Amino acid sequence: MNEDVELALPGGNVGGAVRVGDTVRRPTGPWTPAVHALLAHVGARVPHVPEVLGFDDQGREVLTYLPGEVIDIETQALTDAQLSALVSWTRDFHQAVADFDHEGPWRFVPGPEPTLIGHNDIAPYNACFTGDELTGVFDWDFAGPSSPTNELAFIAWNGVPLTRDVGTRESARRLALISAAYGGVEPQAVLDQVPARIQQMFDGMARGVAAGDPGMVRLVQLGEPQRSRRTLAELMTRIPAIRDAIA
Repeated sequence: MNEDVELALPGGNVGGAVRVGDTVRRPTGPWTPAVHALLAHVGARVPHVPEVLGFDDQGREVLTYLPGEVIDIETQALTDAQLSALVSWTRDFHQAVADFDHEGPWRFVPGPEPTLIGHNDIAPYNACFTGDELTGVFDWDFAGPSSPTNELAFIAWNGVPLTRDVGTRESARRLALISAAYGGVEPQAVLDQVPARIQQMFDGMARGVAAGDPGMVRLVQLGEPQRSRRTLAELMTRIPAIRDAIA
């Protein structure tokens, strides 16, 4: 790929990213030093993490490009193997970050009693695959204080996915798959955490807009959080049946 050509990467509703050769260039924020410290910590401990290469002459962070296919959540769904691979990677990441701490500032609005520094945006649109093999997890701007159940709830929201009705039994089966791939967390606990985790997302948008965060302003322009509030309200009507199907 031409080193002088910028290619806009898909997605980018929050911050945007471009590919230049074998690198990715992304806007920065007050949270960037903390995120870079996190990436340096986990980069030697878990695979499929971008390496920070510095900054370009526009002040954008420069990261290594992670090759692979990104699943379009509007038209596709992760295969069982892809979902398991993403959750297994999350488990390994949590183990690697257990001894990491940083005062921030972080972009993410933490919930009560966080137990680790999480990615907080692990989703099909922030991961890439070659077939069923995970090859990258990117977009770390929302890293910050979190918990394993919080991370798994967001994976379930986008990865089951719980954002649309895929059927009660299928939702329960995929939640059980997430639980088995991570280990030590019951599928009911993941499901029950989803409303609180999505409320955190709403809170973060509101705080970001109030602070003038361009990424959060962009999300509001695209119809958030109203769209996700409607999605969550619809999910709430299905949760009792899904919980019963898990049991």
